[in-house]
Amino acid sequence: MKTVFRDCKFLIPSADVSEMSTGQSVLVEDDVILAIGAYADLVRAHGPADDWQVVDCAGKLVMPGLVDGHNHLCNTHMNLSRAFGCHWEDITAHMLTTVHDPYGWHTTESLYDISLVSALNDIKHGATTIENSTIMADTAFAAMQRAGCRSILAPQMATSFQLENEQLNWQQTLDMAERCIREYHDPGSLSTVVVHVHDQWDTLEEVMLRGMRLAEKYDTKYVTHFWEFPDSRARADAEFAGEGGAFSHYYDKGLINDRCVFFHGSTLNEGEIDRLAETGASIIHNPEINGTNCGNCAYIPYMLRAGVNVGTGCDYGSLDVMSNIKLSLAVHNIMPREYKGISASQAFHMGTMGSARAYGMQEKIGSLAVGKQADIITFDLTHATQLAPLATSAIAYGPEILLFLFLRNVAGMETAETMVAGRFLRRDGRFLHVDEAEMLEKANHWFEKFLPDLATRRAAGEHYSRIIHQDFIHDDEVDLDALLKA
Repeated sequence: MKTVFRDCKFLIPSADVSEMSTGQSVLVEDDVILAIGAYADLVRAHGPADDWQVVDCAGKLVMPGLVDGHNHLCNTHMNLSRAFGCHWEDITAHMLTTVHDPYGWHTTESLYDISLVSALNDIKHGATTIENSTIMADTAFAAMQRAGCRSILAPQMATSFQLENEQLNWQQTLDMAERCIREYHDPGSLSTVVVHVHDQWDTLEEVMLRGMRLAEKYDTKYVTHFWEFPDSRARADAEFAGEGGAFSHYYDKGLINDRCVFFHGSTLNEGEIDRLAETGASIIHNPEINGTNCGNCAYIPYMLRAGVNVGTGCDYGSLDVMSNIKLSLAVHNIMPREYKGISASQAFHMGTMGSARAYGMQEKIGSLAVGKQADIITFDLTHATQLAPLATSAIAYGPEILLFLFLRNVAGMETAETMVAGRFLRRDGRFLHVDEAEMLEKANHWFEKFLPDLATRRAAGEHYSRIIHQDFIHDDEVDLDALLKA
């Protein structure tokens, strides 16, 4: 079956603004892009067009689907727990009360409903591929399948705590990750599974090393939160002070390499960024959550100058990639550092090809080109007053300014069409395969239930998780075999 996105008012195939055009069309056959060009030329080469499905794009902007390089689709209720206070100065206390408790509270039903609504939010704002770092991986996978996006499933592994709803020891977390890879990892389709260590300080090093070997065995990525909080950075550096700090320790252990996708990297210094660039590891930038949760921001202008591949993510279920792209344009102009600012092209690249490259998908997605997967989004400009003054005449004079104006103002706007692998998830601003209002009503039930449940548990002096061993310890300080029985 062929579908044509006809006569695009603006066609932005990639971050290369020289490719921007007006009046061109994109022809899709089945799940791939067959041709790009003038509509008449497409008909002559690939017609007749009688049975083509036509999307009139004379008043629309057409571009590749966004790639959300890092999210937790199940955590949309999590920030409600901040009603009881935060503990940024003590990362261990913070994780217990504002992360582990909300995660451990979940049931299979709540996690499915909340994850699905979070995925729909990401999709309606432009994402076609979503990385999902999650607990209860089977349920999370089912929700992503229902949402219809291209999925990167990242089953969470950690050793210092157990959640009430997922009481796995360290060996069981590894077994669970391998089972998910065997059952769900199919890069030729819409499903990728990666190995996900939650963080270096709450996971024993032996499990990290086994996780890396697991990623190597199945040729997939190894992902983890990385240098996100100042407190965790300071404590990890103190732990490995004799080896030149935590970065040097993990680098020497082989846990920083080209298989790695690191979330945040907010507290990396210039020397560490230079070493990171040499390894080929990628960083996923999450400016909104870093600013509102951590009070910091990764040194992205320096990373890009150093040659680090950088993608963009949300890190929170009710956020979206396009808003984080806009924030990337703003925050790096005001950070008090030597190198400031990123261009609109760089910001666009991070939200598309940068995240795609991080997961080894750059040959399939991240741009619109003949032979690539048909992951395409459109924005209807006919009533988009916030996008004024996008003018097609500017393509000849300064396409970079058009890209800047679009990225600065499009945040929060919903797609008219969203196509993933040739299948429409949205047409004319509506989902085709799921009742969005019905799913939001289900999720709202859980949002209303969460805080009273959490308040009751806290009043009893209890949590939805339990501590298995201290954070920030060396493996030789614990008995791995004994932990299997903990």
